[in-house]
Amino acid sequence: MSYSRQLAKYISDLKFNRLPESTILKTEHCFTDWLAAVFNSYSNELSASYINFATRMGEEGSSSIIGLEKKTTLPWAAFANACLGHITEVDDGHRMSIMHIGTVVLPVVFAYAEKLSYSGKEIIEAAVCGYDLAIRVGECLGKEHYSIWHTTSTAGTFGAAAAAAKMLKLSEDEIVWTLGHTGTQAAGLWQFLLDGAVTAKAFHPGKAVFNGILAAELASQGIEGPEHIFEGEKGFCRSSSPNFDLSYLTYQLGSHYKVDEVNFKGYPTCGQTHSMIDAVKKIMETHELIPEQIEKIEARVYQKAIDVAGIKDPSSLEEAKFSNPFCMAALITKKEITFTNISVEDLKNETIRDLMTKVELFFDPELEKLFPACRPCSISITLKDGTILFAENRYRKGDPENPMDKASMTDKFAELTSRFLEKEERERILDWVYTLDQLNSYKGPWTA
Repeated sequence: MSYSRQLAKYISDLKFNRLPESTILKTEHCFTDWLAAVFNSYSNELSASYINFATRMGEEGSSSIIGLEKKTTLPWAAFANACLGHITEVDDGHRMSIMHIGTVVLPVVFAYAEKLSYSGKEIIEAAVCGYDLAIRVGECLGKEHYSIWHTTSTAGTFGAAAAAAKMLKLSEDEIVWTLGHTGTQAAGLWQFLLDGAVTAKAFHPGKAVFNGILAAELASQGIEGPEHIFEGEKGFCRSSSPNFDLSYLTYQLGSHYKVDEVNFKGYPTCGQTHSMIDAVKKIMETHELIPEQIEKIEARVYQKAIDVAGIKDPSSLEEAKFSNPFCMAALITKKEITFTNISVEDLKNETIRDLMTKVELFFDPELEKLFPACRPCSISITLKDGTILFAENRYRKGDPENPMDKASMTDKFAELTSRFLEKEERERILDWVYTLDQLNSYKGPWTA
């Protein structure tokens, strides 16, 4: 049986009543996290650009863009919501697949649920399917794929397609075709980061969502797709990864739900900065760090922490979020990093700027062996009086080994949305999310 066939059967057969309560709660946390990210995107002027593009391309329609009265056609509403969920770098992730998931799965679920008036149980089913497929494909492709390809965009297209197929209630054959159409479209390259075009990053989940919907809709019309898109000689895996491992696609399929492995961000920056932030915070718990007294900061890290988040001299807030030197310098200078206290003005802060020049990142082959199962680092801070302060970190705040509970998730939601939502509206949305399994028919954003 082909891998697509096995995955299609899983998607077709998955039912809400088989899901453990812990998995349902984790899925609800994912909704909370993604909605917070969408609302928070309105703090960034880039959101208007993506919304204007989507509504111009989609024109009038009946599908909602979260947070606005403005509506457009279903694929373009989902596109916009996916972009919005990724703009401010606060959305969920998964370590082994090295990707963001909510921003490529949940926009699809919301779009179809609104169109088809689905129940909360059906919404959760589709979300679990989408998370499973995205993460399994990402794990299959491996970290070598991530060296060139943006996994959120590539594997994420499969997550979007799986969610769409589940919402459309496609047959097993049609889901197989959906996955075939998906593999033909899945793309997304890291060159934008090397060229400093960080504003293009949010385009990747938007296109993943759009392509996933397109794949499922094609299949729904009886248009066949290739069945062996994963293992085939000219299939997706062979074309995009030198060391793919197909076993990840089906390992514990149906008995373990990948959404349970998702991590939530504790900081509004690239996930490849978080372990370094946590390590510096450990030092700050026992020592007062005064920027003027610091001689140098040495961070031993895995290679991706350098490749993805090694920007030494960021010129924009978007680049700063991909700069380990900036993040560590900002933390020490400002005493904390929250979802609301980092701004473009920090790029002009002379203390932060001076401290950034004292930060060096070093590749450590032993730490590299631990990636991507964790995000390892060791930090040495040398003071001008010769004192050396040291800390290590493996698991970030928000990782499953260091989890954020419901209270933490609701606090994060409040912090990210307080500028855009009144307290009563925030509470109404959270009540909607955490009673989602009781919802009979979804009519639009947070309509009971």
